[in-house]
This record gives sequence, C-alpha cells and structure tokens, in this order.
Amino acid sequence: MKFSTFPISGEVYLAGYFVALALSFGLTLTLINTIRGFNFLTFLLNRLPISAGKSVSPFGGIPVILSFLITLWLLLFLGMVDARNINLFTVLTLGVGLMFLLGIYDDITHCPARLKLFVQIVIACILYFSGFQIDRIGNLIDLGPFSILLTILWIVGITNAINLIDGMDGLAPGIIFFSCLTLVFVYLERNIIEASFLAVVLAGSTLGFFFFNLPPAKIILGDTGSLPLGLLVSLITLLPLNQGHTDEIYYLIPVITLLIPIMDTTFAFSRRVLRGINPFTKDASHFHHRLGKLGLSPGKAISILFAIGFYFDLTAMVPVYRINLIPNFIPIYSIFIIVNVAILIFILQRIEKKQNHE
Repeated sequence: MKFSTFPISGEVYLAGYFVALALSFGLTLTLINTIRGFNFLTFLLNRLPISAGKSVSPFGGIPVILSFLITLWLLLFLGMVDARNINLFTVLTLGVGLMFLLGIYDDITHCPARLKLFVQIVIACILYFSGFQIDRIGNLIDLGPFSILLTILWIVGITNAINLIDGMDGLAPGIIFFSCLTLVFVYLERNIIEASFLAVVLAGSTLGFFFFNLPPAKIILGDTGSLPLGLLVSLITLLPLNQGHTDEIYYLIPVITLLIPIMDTTFAFSRRVLRGINPFTKDASHFHHRLGKLGLSPGKAISILFAIGFYFDLTAMVPVYRINLIPNFIPIYSIFIIVNVAILIFILQRIEKKQNHE
C-alpha cells in the first residue's frame, strides 16, 4: 500500500502537538491519582507480578499511547487533517494497538522472550505488507527479497531498543522526544508532511508523560508503553521511504537520532552472546546502569546520555541544510561516528577501571 501525501497547515501541526501534550499530561495525572487512591483498580494492580515491590505504576504507556491515537483520530474527524489519511491512521492504529496489547500482556505475565519476539515479528510482517517497507537504499541498492528481512530487523530492533533503555527514570521518553524533534526538522526541511506531523504529535504525547517520569518517577512506561512507542518511532522513520524519499539521508538520520538505544542494544546482545547466555536475558550492564554504578544520580546519568544524543543529532543535521554534501558525506560521517563512539566507550571504561582500583 502506498500512502499518499496531503497538505497539513502549520496551525494543525501546533494543534496536534498541544492537544497530544494536554491529553497525555491530563491522562497521566489522572492515572497516577487513581492508582494512589484506595479503590478496586488499586486492589487489582497490587496483585499483579509487575507491581510487586514497586512504588510507582508500570502502566504509564496507557496515557501516552491513548493521547497519540486520540489526537490523530480527533483531528481527522474534525476535518483538520485530510480524510484520505484514514488508511495511514488505520494501519498505524492496528500496529500500535497490537504491540500495546503485547506490552500489557508482558507487564502482567512476564511472557517468555521467545514468545514476545515471535509476536513482534508477526506484527512487523503485518506492517510490512501494509506498506512500511525498506525496498532500496538510495539509488544504488535494490534489496529485492532481503527487503522484508531488513524491514523486520528495523521494526523489531528499534522496538526492543527503546524497550531496553527504559531502565532509568526519564531516559526512554526523553530519547524519543529529542529524536522526534530532530526528525521534525529533517522532514519539514524536505517537505515530508505525514512523517513530520506524526513526529510532532508523538513529541507532544511523550512530553506530557515525561514530566511525571523524571527522577524520581511518579509513573513508568512499562512494556505497555516502551514497546508501542518503539514501534511508532520505527514506523515514522519508514514512512518517508513508502512515499518515495529513498535518499541515503533518510536512512542516516533515523540511525543517528536513535544511536544511543541502537548502540546499547547492540552491545547488550553482543555481550550476552559472547558470554554464552540468552541475548534476551536482562542484565545491569546497560549504559545507564554503568553510569549509575559510577555514583551518578539518575538525573545526572540521563542528562549525560541526553547531551550525547543531542550532540549526534546536531552533527547529523549538517547534510539536511547542505544537500550538496550528501554524496561524499555518508562514508566520512560513518567514520566520524565510529571514532566518536569508540572515544566515548574508551572514556567510560577508563573511568570504571579507575573507580575499581580506588
């Protein structure tokens, strides 16, 4: 399915952002106050395995996802967004809804990692055949039969990358918010309407929740939120490809804006495989864990990760406004990223070794 593009005014962009922000803020606050009270809902939640030993609710994803979807459909029904976007909104709602249900089920039952991965692949396949595909890279590489494999890898990979970094208060929603802002600048500069609009709405939904998730968090995303949010980010970055924007920059920018979760996931899987254990098992060696072990407070740890992410976002904006740089930019920039990542890892390891010797 090809998703056509239709004009959206600047006023609608602002309306989408503020409606999503207000809904997310209001729904999150309502959920927090409801759970803090003594009622039947609290009675049920306290008996779930996911709530054991936790002082905050793990279902913060509910207001975030609801605010995003309600905003889309509200603006569509009010005629502020072209009615022909109904196909795109329907596919998004289907995919996000399925991942949302998987997240709730996982939060309640702690379903096996293999089952969770299998369901994620099924959802990715549904979305692939609905139009979210990586068919080619630039004008040189036609992926052919490898298209579905790469698409599933991207969707499932980003979904789990966001899920894995949701281990410290404020980190996952903050990363998503800054990624959305970067994508908005990129897509607006290139007149990519639907993807930029979705990123604006998602930024509003995430920010409304972010206020309550800052350390010490009053509520957390849980898999109920991190899984569908990761899926949404992956689909927003795939949408321009569906609409014919296949220049290398549309592959580069998403990777850079999500570099921290991608690196963290890659290192986590590699670390576990090298140790001969299941790559889906949990450990306490993620970047945010390691910064915490250095004695940094959660606020300082996420500030450092935000600063690193923002730094890479700024560097990736160079080819957006200097399109003439793109042909020679990709290989040079790739080396630049590798060197920067190596330096950051080296600094972290040196600090860790110094602390261990003290």
